[in-house]
Order: sequence, then C-alpha cells, then structure tokens
Amino acid sequence: MSVFFLYTGSVIADNIVTNGTTLRVTAGTTLVSSATLTLQNGSTLNNQGTILLAGNLTNQNPSASNLGTGTISMSGTALQIITGQNIFGNITMNNAAGVNLNGNTTVNGIFTFTSGRLHLLTYNLTMGTAATVAGAPSATAMVAATGAGQLRKSFSAAGSFSFPVGDNIGTAEYTPVTVNFTGGTFGSGNYVGVNLANLAYPGASGSYINRHWNVAQSGITGFTCNATFKYIPADVIGTESSIFCVRVLPEPQTNFLVTNTALDLLTANGLTEFGTFTGKLPVTNKTLNLTLFLEGLFNGVTMNQTQGVDGSLNQYNNFPGTTVDTLSVYIASSTAPFGLLYGAHSLNIAPNGTLSLIVPGGYTGSYYIAVFHRSSVQTWSGSPVSFAGSTINYNFTTSASQAFGSNQKNLLGNGTKWGFYAGDVSSSSGLQDGYVDFFDLNDIYNLNVLSAYGYQASDLTGDGFVDFFDLNLVFNNNVNSVGMNTPPNPAKGPVLK
Repeated sequence: MSVFFLYTGSVIADNIVTNGTTLRVTAGTTLVSSATLTLQNGSTLNNQGTILLAGNLTNQNPSASNLGTGTISMSGTALQIITGQNIFGNITMNNAAGVNLNGNTTVNGIFTFTSGRLHLLTYNLTMGTAATVAGAPSATAMVAATGAGQLRKSFSAAGSFSFPVGDNIGTAEYTPVTVNFTGGTFGSGNYVGVNLANLAYPGASGSYINRHWNVAQSGITGFTCNATFKYIPADVIGTESSIFCVRVLPEPQTNFLVTNTALDLLTANGLTEFGTFTGKLPVTNKTLNLTLFLEGLFNGVTMNQTQGVDGSLNQYNNFPGTTVDTLSVYIASSTAPFGLLYGAHSLNIAPNGTLSLIVPGGYTGSYYIAVFHRSSVQTWSGSPVSFAGSTINYNFTTSASQAFGSNQKNLLGNGTKWGFYAGDVSSSSGLQDGYVDFFDLNDIYNLNVLSAYGYQASDLTGDGFVDFFDLNLVFNNNVNSVGMNTPPNPAKGPVLK
C-alpha cells in the first residue's frame, strides 16, 4: 500500500491494497483518497468509518466483496467509476459529474443522494432487504437506469419502496417508480428490478407518454402490488387527460387508472404480475370474424344443425336458433414455441360457417388462429394474421392454403369449398390427439355396434346417431392418414367434450 499521511481525525491517501492485505477504517475515522482506491485480487477492505473517495473504486477480486458497514462517499469532481463486484454498507452520491457502475453492486445500508447521477449502464445495483434511500433524489441526484442494468430492491415482507430512477439522455429527467406490496411470499434472494426508456413504447399513437418503464421480479410469489410511475410534463404527447396507465407487456395490453394530471402520475393497482408500463390510450376490444366448414356437418351448401335424440329416438336441434355447433378458437404466437395466447370457448357457429369472438384490444401484432372442434382435426391459419385493426376477418373456406400446410378437405371436389377434416374425436377423457387414427376408428365402430345416439363427439355427421355414415367418414380419413398440420411443436389445445 502506498504511503499516506496521518493527521487529526482523518487520513489522506492514494491507496492500493495489495494481495493478502486488509485495509481497516475504524468507526469514527475518515479516510480521504484523492485518487483511485484499488483492491487487488486477494485483498479486502473493512470499512467501519467513512471513506471520502475523489477517484475511482477498483475492486479486482473476482467474486463479490463486502466492503464493510461504513460509508463510502463518491466525492470527486470528475466522472468516477466503480469497478468490480462490491457490497457496500452505505454509499453517498456527492459528485455532480456523476459515477459509472462497472460491475454488479449491492447496497445493504443507506444510499444517500446529495449530488450527481449513478449510471447503471449494463450492470445491476441491488438494494438489500434493509437498504433505504436518503437525501433528496432529483434530476441532478438519482440513478440513471436507461441501459440493460436494473436498480433492484429485495423485500423481506410486504411493503413499499420508491426507485429513484430517471434518464440522463439530453435533459436529465427524474421519473421514479414506487411499488407497494400488499401481500405475497418473498423468497430468499428476491428482488424487484426497474429500468426505463426515454421514448414512447413502439406503436403508440394519438395521446401517450413519451416514456416507458420495465419492471421485473424474481423470487416473489402470490403477490399483490400497487405501483406508480412519475413522468414529466414534457413526456406528454396529445391530450394528457385521455391517457391511462397501461401495461403493454406481457400481452394483451392491460388498462389501469387514468393519469393523475395534477401530479403527473400513472397508477396501476392490483398487480399480480409486472412487465412494461407506459401511458397511452386505453385499448378497446377487437372483433375476430371467422368463416369455416366442418366436413362432418357439411351438406353441400351449408352445414346441418347437430341433433339431440330423446328416449323415443326423436331428433331435435341440439342448440337454439340456427346454431350448428360450438367450438373453441385461440390466437397463438407467430414464433416458436407458438404458445396459445388467448382463447374463447363454446362459440356458436352458424350454418353458413360464420362465427365471431371478442379479442382483447392489446393484441395488435400478427398471430396464428387455431380452431378446435370436438370431432374435427385441429386446424390453424395458413400464416400469422395481422390484428392491427379493430375488426379482423379470416375465411378458411376459400382455399386449402387458408389452413396451415393446406390441411383441409376439398368438400365439393372442385376446389371451391374447403373444410376441416372430421374424425379426431374426444375420447372419454375429453382429449384429442390431433390425428384420425385407430383409436378414433375403434371408438366410433364400438359405438356404432352399440347403436349409440345423442349429442356426442363420435357422431361426426351430427344427426344424433353414431351410424354407418360416421364410420365411413372416420374410416376414409384414417386410411388417408389425416391428421393435424401445425407449426412445429405447438402448444396443446383445450379439452373439448
């Protein structure tokens, strides 16, 4: 370690702590370092007092190093850099030129903001469960969190914490986030992490906030939380009073409270998951209109209504009005693993093959449309469909290619009408395997032998009886190896009975 000079109450030094050496700063003692304080690999710092650091802090130890429970004050006049993995007791920001973080860092005590901004860049700074913020965070004294790094806070129990974050892009702006947990289970090593972008979330139009915040968590389960997001007047585009706090990710967009124009504050109450938050116009639901035919019910022009059968073997329409049958529709991700994102069930399909469903307005990208019916092969749209508008129309019947892999039946033999293959029936467990196979053939054969009747999946033609016509359909599709054709490894569909 280099030479330093001792005088009453404090020490002035340019310090290099060498391998195998421990630098101790006792309680009530102040160490003043006018240049870089370097901890070589294998050295330690046990600070129980105060270190006034005018230069950089460079920790060469390869793993996280506890620097003691005292205070290190970043008190330079030029940009300072904290390098390495450091665990602070207390830290004070007192450098108007700012400090760059060059390593993941933890603060277990008090983080005092006097002057200057701590730039996270690509590294995380974690506030421990007992860590608190002091001073007066502002645009000139805050954590600049616009890179990949997060300001994180660990929780021992439900409670509140305000993240003193903002940006230093162009004009420095202080836009803190406050989370208030009202319940939850807080596991070991848990945290909530926040960073932000000083720009509108992509796709924003009309009235919106020109800023968005990313909030993530780890190790916290079953939680409920309220959150607020502070913006500045310059962030407002359009009519402020029309803007709502919204969570844009994960999809679909979720609307929360209208903005508080007096406080320039966005509020999201009752959160059970985090994501990306901003201010924009609330979404309205979309309408998805589909047209499709089911092979088993198709009569050459339209589709027959499914029939029920009473104890006297009298047929009756199984559904009121003109409803043919019901089915489920999902929208699915356009990218692997093509997860099912949103679904609607028991949708009524008309004789002409039309049906409609409401989709949350937050779904604004392009998605596959997947249709599941109790006695038909699951069928997906030929390609992802744009949900950019308020009304989406998709017609499966016009060509084979409207289905993924052109997996549809040529219903009239002349290529003018196409429909979903029949024969993949719901078994007694309510499950379909996606293929017209031996199990479907065996199921329908046995029910045919037993003269089964009534509304059931094995009645492919929907006339109320499991008869020769159903057996003929499933036999032909089984011989032709009919089965689902979907994007690779799609998520499983619903249980249909």
